[in-house]
Amino acid sequence: MKLQLSKYFIANVMTLITIACATIVFANTLGCSSKGMKGGSVLPTKYRTISVPIFDNATPDREMGFQLTEALQKRLQQTTAYTVTHDGRADTILRGKVVSVKLSQLSQSVATGLSEEVAYTVTLDWDWVDVRTGKSITARKGFAASGVVVTSRSQAEPLDLARFEVTQRLADDIVANLQSDW
Repeated sequence: MKLQLSKYFIANVMTLITIACATIVFANTLGCSSKGMKGGSVLPTKYRTISVPIFDNATPDREMGFQLTEALQKRLQQTTAYTVTHDGRADTILRGKVVSVKLSQLSQSVATGLSEEVAYTVTLDWDWVDVRTGKSITARKGFAASGVVVTSRSQAEPLDLARFEVTQRLADDIVANLQSDW
């Protein structure tokens, strides 16, 4: 029995170390890059404003569309030279739809059989459109990100923590894709 417990413990520790390392590498990549920073952005300069209406939501998670839109608007304001405005005044519109939200068990307790870590994965489709021409500047289908939450009784984290992590990651990734694909 001790061998099984230590095997699961090691697997959980390795998962946490991998997630921590990936987060550090991701943060360092963003921090060292001039992309995304005001003044050093590689976004198209012919546009000055962008509208981000509330993302449509085809999932039971009622808050996801609102939270994602809010995170995306804030990220655009913080990291680009674009002014976020409403549809009628914008040069471009970034529209999207939350297609799916999934919970996936990453690890389970040997003692109880209950989930210890759960991945919260959100998949969406989005399209960035030039208002003047009606043409797509860039678009993605099946764009996804995940957040991990610890659900074991001793360290239980609310699912809202994973939702927050996912919305921030999606906002960062969408803005990075806007910068790289035009």
